[in-house]
Amino acid sequence: MRAGTPIERQRRFRAKVAGCIVGCCLPLLATLLTTAAPANGNGAAAGAVLGRSPQHATASADGGSSLGTVTIEGARERRRLYRHVSRYVASVMVGYTFDSLPRWDQPICPLVAGLSRQQGEYILARITRVATAAHAPLAGEHCRPNLYVVATAAPDLLLRKWWARDRLMFNLCNGMGGVRKFIGSKRPIRVWYNTMPISSSNDATPPVDLDAPALGLSLGPTHCITTNTGALALGQVIVVVDTRQTLTLDIGQLADYVSLVGLAQVQPGTVPAGPSILGLFAGNKDPPRGLSAWDHALLYALYHTPQSDPLLQVARIRNSMVSQILQSPRAR
Repeated sequence: MRAGTPIERQRRFRAKVAGCIVGCCLPLLATLLTTAAPANGNGAAAGAVLGRSPQHATASADGGSSLGTVTIEGARERRRLYRHVSRYVASVMVGYTFDSLPRWDQPICPLVAGLSRQQGEYILARITRVATAAHAPLAGEHCRPNLYVVATAAPDLLLRKWWARDRLMFNLCNGMGGVRKFIGSKRPIRVWYNTMPISSSNDATPPVDLDAPALGLSLGPTHCITTNTGALALGQVIVVVDTRQTLTLDIGQLADYVSLVGLAQVQPGTVPAGPSILGLFAGNKDPPRGLSAWDHALLYALYHTPQSDPLLQVARIRNSMVSQILQSPRAR
């Protein structure tokens, strides 16, 4: 056998080493991998599972991406809805700098006058249903009225005579201008709110009662100085319906409008920045038929958010409304 040149001998040595790696080392490496890899539940080697892992990783990544997209879109929708709800609340509710938004903390006792018995009973029943849904307090059957709904074709004359008999029926904390503006208002439905402070024990300070013999009503003044809690309650609410300007309304629309303005202090003559029964007199071609889901959400939030911190109350009402509306697709 020829030894060959040194270069040839070196080539033959490298070929043997390579043959050893291919013929001996790789089978040994495969045996070690098979022995070291634990079997899965089906007895298959983990190497086979690992072989599919890139596909599973891709599917997992795609699923996470979709979930992330849904989360982002949901967050965007909530922020968008929060902005709309904020405008709605600001356009509807009467806000105070350091005091809470007023609500009924004493049992509500509605009285309806000036309508037929059937219409009056319908409005009373509707107020009761709306208040119950919002968890507002309701008085029993025999109670002293504090929510007055009076329908008349001569509202100015009625209010002047009523005031002449009961000089303390209006809260005069803001002067006589507000009373004169209320009596002389030309709105189809006008509302007057007498508020009172709530003490630290959550008891509303009761007003001094005086009689109004002509209507058989009992009204009285409220206090102008609030307690250090800043919490306000509705003491009496007077809703006056001008029957000459509400002829086109059905009893359902009237009852729902009265229910909202009777349970929450709303801005007079407001044009709501959202779906609401308060847009009934906004001149729309298609006026609202009843309370909107936003109206219901507002009332529910008003009676379920604490008044202890007035500065946070509005924000909590907004958040509560957003959550309610998002849970009800029809409300969006």
